[in-house]
Amino acid sequence: MNADRKNTILIVDDEKNIRQSIAMVLDQENYHVIQAHDWMSAIRFVQEKVIDLLILDIKLGEVDGLTLFKKIQQMGYEIPTLFISGHASLSEAAQAVKIGGYDFIEKPFNSDKLIIVVQRCLAHFKMNTKIQILMKNKNWKDEIIGESPLIKQLLIKAEKVAQGSASVFVSGETGTGKELLSQFIHDKSMRVEEPFVKVNCSAIPENLIESELFGFEKGSFTGAMASKKGLFEIAHRGTLFLDEVADLSLNAQAKVLRFLQTGEIQKIGSEKSIKVDVRIISGTHKDLKKIIKDGLFREDLYYRLNVVPLQLPSLRERKEDIPLLIEFFNLKLSKKNNVKVKDIDIEVVEELKNYSWPGNIREIQNVVERMIVLSGNQITIADLPEDIQSLEMECLNTIESSMQPLRLRDFRDNAEKEFIINTLKKFNGNISKAAHELGVVRTYLHKRMKVLGIEKVLIIN
Repeated sequence: MNADRKNTILIVDDEKNIRQSIAMVLDQENYHVIQAHDWMSAIRFVQEKVIDLLILDIKLGEVDGLTLFKKIQQMGYEIPTLFISGHASLSEAAQAVKIGGYDFIEKPFNSDKLIIVVQRCLAHFKMNTKIQILMKNKNWKDEIIGESPLIKQLLIKAEKVAQGSASVFVSGETGTGKELLSQFIHDKSMRVEEPFVKVNCSAIPENLIESELFGFEKGSFTGAMASKKGLFEIAHRGTLFLDEVADLSLNAQAKVLRFLQTGEIQKIGSEKSIKVDVRIISGTHKDLKKIIKDGLFREDLYYRLNVVPLQLPSLRERKEDIPLLIEFFNLKLSKKNNVKVKDIDIEVVEELKNYSWPGNIREIQNVVERMIVLSGNQITIADLPEDIQSLEMECLNTIESSMQPLRLRDFRDNAEKEFIINTLKKFNGNISKAAHELGVVRTYLHKRMKVLGIEKVLIIN
C-alpha cells in the first residue's frame, strides 16, 4: 500500500440517509468511508481497522455517542472525533468537546462546512502526532555531516532508496549514525508528513517487546487495564526504525516476518488482524549472519529486512570529515551548554583526526562537548581528554618500536633529540616557533619531546 493512501473515516449514525449523505460528500473528496449504524458495529470497525477520523452522532440509540466515545477511549484508542446531532442540547455539545471531541456540528449542515471541519481535524491530529514524536526524538534536528566520497555516495543511494517502499537494512559500527540515516530516508520519502517511529530492540525486555511493537487488548495479561496501540499501528503510513534488530526475540521475529509477508499485525490477546501500512528500516552493529548461524535470528526474516542494504562507514574510514564534525558539534553543543562558541587550535583538530574513534560519531560528539564545558576561552591541546592523549602516545611508541631495529632507532632518536634541542634553543624554548621551523604541528613536537625525554625546562613561553 502506498504512503498516500486515503484517510479512513468512520461514520456512526443510526439514520441511514444521514450516513449516506455524509459518505457521498466525503467520497468525492477522496476519503475512504466506512459506515456503522450502531455502537456494536462501530466498536468492531475500530478494533479491526486503522481509523483516521470518527464522525459520531450524539443521539445514537441505546448507547449514545458520548458514552460510545468514552468507551472507545477506555479501550485505549485515540481517534480524532467530530460529533454531530440535530437534537443535542448545548450542554451535550459542550460535553462532547470537553471529553476530547475535536468539534461539534449541528444538523443540518452544508457539505462545504463539513469538508472544512474534516480537513482541519485531520490536519490538527496529524500535526499533534508529529509534535509528540519529535518531542520523543530529541535529536530530530541532527544531520548527517560529511563531505567525504563515502558519505556522499551513501546519501545519494539513500535518497534514491527513499522514493520506494522497500525494506532497508542499515549496518555499521556503534555510533556511526544508523538512526540518522533512517530519519534521512524517511524525510526524503513520500512518507515525510507521516510518523517516524523508532524503537531500540535491545533496550526493551524480551517479555515486553511484543506488546510494545504490536500492542495488546484489554485483559490479555495481568496489568492490561486497557487496550494499547503498538508501535506498528502508531507508525501507520509512516516509517518504523527497528534499531538493534538482532536483539529481537524469536517470537517477535516471527510476528515481524508475518507483517512483511502480509502487511498485517495481530495484537496480543486478539484473534483479529489489522492491516497497517508501515515501511521498515532496521539496523544493527552486530554480525547478523553469525547470529543466524547460531540459531538466534531467522534467516527468512533477514532476507525480508535486507532488501536494500546500506553500510555506514566508520569514522576511521572518513577522517576527512572529522574537522567538519568538530565544527558542527562545537556550534551545536556551545548553544546547548549556553556558552560562547570557542576557537579550537589546529593542533587539537590534527590530534583528533589521528585518533581511532572506536565510538565513532557518538564519541566525537561527547569529546567535543567535554572540551567545550571544561576549557577556557579557547580549546587547546591541554583540553584533550587524557585517555585520548595517553592512547595516542602509546600507539606512537608501539608503531615506532615495531618499525625499526634497535640500533638504527637509537641512532635516529639521538640525532633527532639533538636537532630538536638546538631548534628550541634557537627560539628560546618557544614550541610554536620551533614546530614551524621543523615543519610539524605543535602536538607532534610535544609527543616527540616526551618520547625523547627532552626536559621541559627548555620551554620558556
